[in-house]
Amino acid sequence: MKKLILTVFSIFSFSAFGAVPELPFPTGSCSGIIPIDDPQIMETSPNYYDGSANLTIVLDFDDAEAFGTLLLFDNWDRDDEAYAQWAVDQDGSGTQLTIERDELLPASFIGSAKLELPDDDLVSNLVGVQPTGNAFREDEIRFRLLPTAGGATYIIQGLNFPLQGFCSTI
Repeated sequence: MKKLILTVFSIFSFSAFGAVPELPFPTGSCSGIIPIDDPQIMETSPNYYDGSANLTIVLDFDDAEAFGTLLLFDNWDRDDEAYAQWAVDQDGSGTQLTIERDELLPASFIGSAKLELPDDDLVSNLVGVQPTGNAFREDEIRFRLLPTAGGATYIIQGLNFPLQGFCSTI
């Protein structure tokens, strides 16, 4: 009888620990940075810059908005000075953020937002680009949000772009 009770208890104990809990949707806001040092991306845009870049973001989960600034560094003369920066929404009001459950990875979420990126034909180089109001084209990005540290930080994995970063609660 003891063996039977121990066996039943063991089976239920393993199944309780093996299940990934369904987390509530993210709330509040987070901010973070995504470094853009992918050589393939840098090679496709040699007319813009020869340094590195990063994307700073703020995701407001409650209002379903995303804000961000792309900052490029020029390394032509090896001093890594700021080259150009602009908002990912060219009117500065934020862009719509969509969050849904990730079907492939339990306890994670899929996000999407539309960014405004330089239009290659209209912006030959980015010198003097203003923070907003530029001739840019709209592009949608999709990313996975993987909560860590009890939901205080999210790891960001690009799904249709080869970048990764993080976003921590504010």
